[in-house]
Amino acid sequence: MSYLKPLITLNYWFNLNPAPFVPLVWNILGILIILFLIASAVLKYLSYRYRKYPPAHRVFSRLGRAGLWVSVIAIFFYFFNFESLPTLSARFWWALIFIGAVVWKAMILLDTKKRYPLEKKAFLEKKEREKYL
Repeated sequence: MSYLKPLITLNYWFNLNPAPFVPLVWNILGILIILFLIASAVLKYLSYRYRKYPPAHRVFSRLGRAGLWVSVIAIFFYFFNFESLPTLSARFWWALIFIGAVVWKAMILLDTKKRYPLEKKAFLEKKEREKYL
């Protein structure tokens, strides 16, 4: 467990000239960014597929957009870390990206939990009205 000890020191997170990532961590981070980008592309595809059902389209579109932006920002910081730019390769940016992504997705899901039943009901009522027009 001594390899986890540096993770709880402030010097590890706020060092403006950090040591480069170990190759294993570097590869895992790159794979995770690519998987997150693929997942956001799948969500955007699902939003396209459900475009005739607005409640589901809205949920998939918002989740896909959030994932896409987080992936793009992570790719920039991956590049900055590769180039060893002093300020932009600090470890706290990775923590900030992760925390921001979790909070953003949680806010979307909480909003969906509150709004989805209302939007679904309104959509079904609208479909019922349009059936007779």
